[in-house]
Amino acid sequence: MRNFIWGLMGALALNGTYASVNLEMDSIDRAWQGISDPLRMSTSFNRDFSSLPLSGRASDQEKYWSSDYWARNKGGINYRWNSVTPNGFNTKSPTREEALQMSEFQLSALAPAEKWDLFNGRYDYPLKKRISLYASPTRPSWEGICDGWAGAALNHDEPRPMTVTNPDGVQIPFGSSDLKGLLSWYYAKEWAGGFAMMGRRCRGGVSVGTDRCIHDMNAGAFHIVLANRLGRDGVSFIADIDRQSEVWNHLAFNFTSTMISSQSRPRSTSANGTVKVVRVKTAVDYVWLLRRNTWEPVLGTSLQRTNRRSYEYYLDLNSQGRIIGGDWVSTQRPDFLWLEKGVRNFGGLFSRLGEVLTEIPLD
Repeated sequence: MRNFIWGLMGALALNGTYASVNLEMDSIDRAWQGISDPLRMSTSFNRDFSSLPLSGRASDQEKYWSSDYWARNKGGINYRWNSVTPNGFNTKSPTREEALQMSEFQLSALAPAEKWDLFNGRYDYPLKKRISLYASPTRPSWEGICDGWAGAALNHDEPRPMTVTNPDGVQIPFGSSDLKGLLSWYYAKEWAGGFAMMGRRCRGGVSVGTDRCIHDMNAGAFHIVLANRLGRDGVSFIADIDRQSEVWNHLAFNFTSTMISSQSRPRSTSANGTVKVVRVKTAVDYVWLLRRNTWEPVLGTSLQRTNRRSYEYYLDLNSQGRIIGGDWVSTQRPDFLWLEKGVRNFGGLFSRLGEVLTEIPLD
């Protein structure tokens, strides 16, 4: 996936720095502070462990769909995924005269960006040119717009195939993946409507046999988000699921926790004020990326992809039974969590995207 938004990171960075790695690790593995505070995600979260559900699932059956991440080294949304010979670079887009003569099959093979330019009657292809400045065959294979996909899938129903008509009467067929690509690009590159984030990107990776990735989140804070978002409210959130320098954003949609032990005394790493510690195993199911793009929607089919991650951690409870901190047992854990505010009115080159997403779907 692409290098996660630097401005977003800077906007959420803490003021000042910690004196040492050990101090940072204390704040992560004991009581949360600053960047790991669940209040960054919501001020209404319940922290009472006994009243929080130990399982939950996102309830909206039309959202949280799998998608491609539109790799930069394949051309981003200039990638002609539906072509007999898929390609995202050095493609010749049709002129107005050529487009008027093209069959539905030929038009369906164009890239999402090309189709969008055609729909807007822009035979100078401004969106395609914009994508060309972003894409490069020399970029690492993980760079793409998974952040845009995650924001779009969190907020929008899965797009269905649409055929729309441009100002010259050209009927342009969009597959589900075409519209997913356009939505993903808009959320990744055009939208700045607001977000909430907890945790911070681990830029240095994780060394084998060590636990020194200083930007990870607190285990107790993570459990609070799980139990409230999925368990109490039935809604998803976005997680960078790996503590490496690469960023892989995915949507959490289901979790199950099991309390495997408890003790009525703090551990040496417990947060101040701890009177009880519980050890928890948690399995979280995430929406995964597509292996290939599709013309039809994937929700409710075998093409929708999910994957499971398992975690283990301690939760620190105070005398009121509230979660006040935590300590990871497993080295596998998410890097950061975030939410994206949904787009209601698209702008710029995408001002008509809302129209297309609400068109009557093809039979």
